[in-house]
Amino acid sequence: MPEPMDKPQFDALIARHGIPLTEAEKEGIRAVSGHILAFAERVRTPREVGAEMAVTFDAKGAAR
Repeated sequence: MPEPMDKPQFDALIARHGIPLTEAEKEGIRAVSGHILAFAERVRTPREVGAEMAVTFDAKGAAR
């Protein structure tokens, strides 16, 4: 399980972006911040063309 961001680091991030949150909201988001960071890292990873789903599109539509 990913560790959440340090409280001072998280508070600085929220303050830098000017997001108005209550303490309860901050703690709720900070609790899952490790998962958010792990997800962002996976999404930003370059992938080979073969990793993409094969999707085809026929502009004329399916023959009926």
